[in-house]
Amino acid sequence: MIRKITLLLLSLGFVLGGVVFALNELNLATGSSNQDHIYIALFGGGLLGFVGVVLFFAGIRKPDDEADRYYAVGGSTLAEDPEDYRD
Repeated sequence: MIRKITLLLLSLGFVLGGVVFALNELNLATGSSNQDHIYIALFGGGLLGFVGVVLFFAGIRKPDDEADRYYAVGGSTLAEDPEDYRD
């Protein structure tokens, strides 16, 4: 439960950070004659928002115990003959 709340708060922080960043850059674009701030706003705000959305989906998904077991086993299944991987 603490993991879920932490991920949801982090996702909210990243999305709000992306919105604030984009609005700040758009304000700079309207205040100056440099219109590159629009692209910076879209790129930077989009990256922060994307991280927030990924964290949100990571927070609301149900934990899949079976997938975690496959991940743990996958690291320990190496080839029988180590000579196969030598150059």
